[in-house]
Amino acid sequence: MGAYNEFEAEIQERLWAWADRYHRAQLDGGKRLNRPPVLAEQFAAEGVLVPPSGREITEIRAAIPASDRHRWFRSLKSSQALTQSVFGAIRAFDCLNLLYDVPAECGRPAFFDSRSGWSIEFEHEISVLNEPRPTNVDVFLLGPGKRVAVECKFMEREFGTCSRPRLRPKEPTYERQFCDGNYRIQRGRSKRCALTEIGIRYWEFLPHLFDWPADRDLLPCRFGEVYQLARNALAATVGPDGKLSATSGHALLLYDARNPEFQSGGKAELQWQSAIAACRVPGLLRRLSWQQLLKTLSSSSNLAYLVEGVERKYGLKPE
Repeated sequence: MGAYNEFEAEIQERLWAWADRYHRAQLDGGKRLNRPPVLAEQFAAEGVLVPPSGREITEIRAAIPASDRHRWFRSLKSSQALTQSVFGAIRAFDCLNLLYDVPAECGRPAFFDSRSGWSIEFEHEISVLNEPRPTNVDVFLLGPGKRVAVECKFMEREFGTCSRPRLRPKEPTYERQFCDGNYRIQRGRSKRCALTEIGIRYWEFLPHLFDWPADRDLLPCRFGEVYQLARNALAATVGPDGKLSATSGHALLLYDARNPEFQSGGKAELQWQSAIAACRVPGLLRRLSWQQLLKTLSSSSNLAYLVEGVERKYGLKPE
């Protein structure tokens, strides 16, 4: 059994123990073998950790509307439910100040270095890139002239990549948008990128953030492999006015330090290092483990239930 499979099996065993204890009558009835527990549709909100009592329960559960839930939100391994549990509590208990000056792995502030004027949004939509399906940022922090786009991972094995090389001949967009994975003019288009061809603005800004020139062929396309990371960088630096300010924000990755794919040689780690190597803006991409964030949150008595619950459910411990 590979390292990731061992990690996955351990987490799923823990999640099933949690489900048997707290959600036995709320599951979807699916098999137990080789899958995480999944809540029945009417109990989807139960996957979010909330305090035992208080007005904050309603606020935390309402942080992400049902319409914005990811496809696998009802799975107890959902990174979105984990994100809502943690950042929903931070907002409900007015604990954003705890994130002040928390160091990222690079030594820069993971979140922000000023104490006031910050707000938090969930599934924040970026509407200025002319995307058919706008980028949605897991957690978006807005402050005085600054933005932080937070990408939250848990059991994922990699970051999202460009979908155009994966288009199949039967799909309606295949003829116009299929890409062979190289940044070059192909299939009769006038632009090197199929996304640029349909008006998406990525390549208007990418060369200012990464060492990817827009005016020459790139074989293979460097953007496609780190697509999700680069889009988060764009979300943090392209303002509501549609203009780029490379120093106006940064993208932060939150990840589980136990996940082998985020360790040396893992798929996600290779993607991360590729993006970092190409990055032209110091500190544009930063990362922090859930374990380190929980260490910070453990200083608040209001969040004691959360830190304990996250450890019992997911096995994530403050470090």
